[in-house]
Amino acid sequence: MLVTKGVGVSLPVNETVGDPERLERKLEKAARLGFDCVELPIQAMRLIRGGELDDRKLRRYEETVRRSGLAVTLHAPFDLNLFRQDDRDTDFRCLMASIEIGGILGAETLVVHPGRYVGEERLLYPRLWPEYTEDQKEALLREERRLMRLAGDAAKARNVRIGMENLRPWPECPGYSYAVIPGELAEQVAAIGHPHVGIVLDVGHFYLACQFYRLDPKTEIECVRSRVVHLHVHDNFGKPSFAAEKNQHELYALGRGDLHMPIGFGEIPMEQIAEWLGGKADVFLIHEIREMYESEWPVLPKFKAPV
Repeated sequence: MLVTKGVGVSLPVNETVGDPERLERKLEKAARLGFDCVELPIQAMRLIRGGELDDRKLRRYEETVRRSGLAVTLHAPFDLNLFRQDDRDTDFRCLMASIEIGGILGAETLVVHPGRYVGEERLLYPRLWPEYTEDQKEALLREERRLMRLAGDAAKARNVRIGMENLRPWPECPGYSYAVIPGELAEQVAAIGHPHVGIVLDVGHFYLACQFYRLDPKTEIECVRSRVVHLHVHDNFGKPSFAAEKNQHELYALGRGDLHMPIGFGEIPMEQIAEWLGGKADVFLIHEIREMYESEWPVLPKFKAPV
């Protein structure tokens, strides 16, 4: 289906990652099942506090990862938002601390969520949504470009690549981020113009966005293909859910939302997307499925190893 440099699974934001001993057992399981890498959520490790690196446990994590023999990729804190108006400095320090962690753990890729005009924490409170003119939005994009170039320099020094991830749509706030449209994310990454800043193509988010915004999927893949440095794969039915819909068991029954199911559980045409990507990508492919599907780890597609 798709030739990649390695295939892995993501681990959840909970004490599985927060406790190095429990993490070691999970890494042993991933290795035993034949995965090449794992993706760890930095916030679950509690290595960043208030935007500052707290490295008391970092060396222990370094030893745990090294012993596993697995490659590792990292996901920066999900709520990190370089468009934040009241405390952007903390978000940027959090990004720089994430890059430093990536360098110490030997992570090839650090996944980062691009700027959101309306942060997810405000989606349930429309009265708190900031309203920006087009000029103000462009100023936010320029500032993000400046900060991401600085982050790119730090990433280069630590041999880490930053991947900016295309985001899922929220029906109640369709324009909350430019990065819901893959082609617009590609334009921003091109404008950043840094060799250590690329795109994380999240296939689940991509499918939801194409259905919701009526995008041509082949065109959007063509926009991002040359800049993809990392892949997240998971399945859904292409039906976005609202921010208030949190119960995954209800969403699973109704086929709504960003379900993060194993490929084959939903309707995403993965083989077609793989073909549009060219059938080969020199990136890690991460099954970013929810913890409730861990029982599926043994039968997740390993795809093809590079020749």
